[in-house]
Parts: sequence; C-alpha cells; structure tokens
Amino acid sequence: MLYMDVSTWEPTLSDKVIEHFKELKPPAGINIIKQWVDLTGGRYFILYECDDAEAYAAFNLPWSDICEIDSVPVMESTDFIKLMSKQ
Repeated sequence: MLYMDVSTWEPTLSDKVIEHFKELKPPAGINIIKQWVDLTGGRYFILYECDDAEAYAAFNLPWSDICEIDSVPVMESTDFIKLMSKQ
C-alpha cells in the first residue's frame, strides 16, 4: 500500500529534525519512493510503500517526539478510477 506522510515541526526543533534525517534508515518493509522538503520550512513530504503494520510503526513512531505526522493511504488516480468503475 502507498502512504503519503506530511510531517510538520516547530521551527525551534529544526536542529533535532535535521539530526533525525541524517540517521534515517527505514526498517525492512518500508520502500521509500520519493521525498520532498518544503522550502519555506517546517514540513516534509514522503511517499512510500508499506504492507506491514510493525514496519509502519517502527518508521513513524521515532519521530513522534519532534514532529506531527499526517499519514494518508493513497493510490494513483487512474487506479482509483478503475477500482471505482468496478462497483
């Protein structure tokens, strides 16, 4: 399943966030597809695949002390249209 996470943090925590990014090593079961950083600061976007709840938790929970993470399951619009057309 694909997930789009949007992480936000307070500007005062930027140094801690940068340290987390330097050490970012996704656990087995997480396949990062693409990552973006908001150039105005304070937000990070990541698109990844994950089919394992434990890998998902291991990937996101270590950030919970410095970031708020909005995690959304997503699919490409063409796939969504095909899925909805079957109903």
